[in-house]
Amino acid sequence: MNAKQPMAMDAALPPQLRELLNSPDGAAFEKALDEMVRQRELSLFRALGKLARDLHDAVRRLGGDLAEEGVPGIVADARQHLQEVLEMSASAANRSLDLAERLRPQAALLAERAADALKAAPGDALAGEAATFAENCRTSFANMVVAQSWQDLSGQRIKKVATFIGSVETSLLELVRLTGALAGDETAKAEVEKVTSQEDADRLLSEFGF
Repeated sequence: MNAKQPMAMDAALPPQLRELLNSPDGAAFEKALDEMVRQRELSLFRALGKLARDLHDAVRRLGGDLAEEGVPGIVADARQHLQEVLEMSASAANRSLDLAERLRPQAALLAERAADALKAAPGDALAGEAATFAENCRTSFANMVVAQSWQDLSGQRIKKVATFIGSVETSLLELVRLTGALAGDETAKAEVEKVTSQEDADRLLSEFGF
């Protein structure tokens, strides 16, 4: 049974590899083996190139979708835009909360004084209006604080989107660099080191034929 195993293994090998293993010519063997390895590299190059192009097109579509929402179409700019929106939103939220915290004690004091005035003069119209105004202010300030908590949640989501966009763009550029490393062209490999943006990736993928 052991004697049959090498024969079974030999039969399972591709004909080209089987011929190489049986070849007595060492130089021809090495040359043919190098060619087989190169063919595998080319297959991997084509697969990675197609994957990089598909990812690049997906990123470009994402940029187009963001542009329809008023965000710059270039993903790098979109990420920066979202970061700026996040910072402006956080700044506005802090100002609103600060304003609410400073005015709430004053509204409470106004409500207390209006109540005292109404006790002394139940029919005092001005005191009644002041009491109503103070209560409306206290309710509005409380609602403002609640609204800012929702805005904080929105900010966290925007931050996650910006981080996701950045990771996708980084993965795309790394995939293009990996594809270029398999191109087999020293000039192309040198160009790969210069890839730092989507535009560079698109240009290089086009040069590779993808």
